[in-house]
Amino acid sequence: DHHAEFEPGTVACGVPELDAVLGGGLDRGTTNLIIGPSGAGKSTLALGYLMAALDRGEHGLIISFDETSGILQRRATGIGFAISPHIQSGRLRIEQMDPADISAGDFAGRIRDAVETDGARVVVIDSLTGYMSAMSGQPHLVLQMHEMTTYLNQQGVVTILVLAQHGMVGRMEAPVDLTYVSDTVVMLRFFEAGGHVRRALSVLK
Repeated sequence: DHHAEFEPGTVACGVPELDAVLGGGLDRGTTNLIIGPSGAGKSTLALGYLMAALDRGEHGLIISFDETSGILQRRATGIGFAISPHIQSGRLRIEQMDPADISAGDFAGRIRDAVETDGARVVVIDSLTGYMSAMSGQPHLVLQMHEMTTYLNQQGVVTILVLAQHGMVGRMEAPVDLTYVSDTVVMLRFFEAGGHVRRALSVLK
């Protein structure tokens, strides 16, 4: 019931090879899942697309379950993303969530406020692992995320979900299957080759 007119388009991150493997970037009005083990670069990848949008003058939102706003800003600066000026200008809002003190209604309300009041065009939820600990069960999480992503898609928002897998090298498992609510699924993984641990990026969907 929340349809809005928006101009179709693609959000590119500015890395030609990455944009190419994603068909030019991430489409507006889509949900994009980045999945992989800890340390594989999921948050960095999400920040890359968010920063590209902010640098174009768009507004964005980060829902952070895993890090405080201060740590997030320091880590972003450490990898070359200057997000502090965007926060000060009001283009970027960071909502720090405590999984022990968050309800589904509060979660949805903060996202809707950022989209409808601030005009956020890119929403990053990092990570769903923290949100899961606040839910009573997996079916509730999947249904709530389906409703939320449907709303965001209808608003023309680029939604980026970050989900951590269990394990590091070899077989890994995700705590919840959200691929069916996602238009794009990007998997990051580690593998061993020639005595080195390397990283791979695969677009599965």
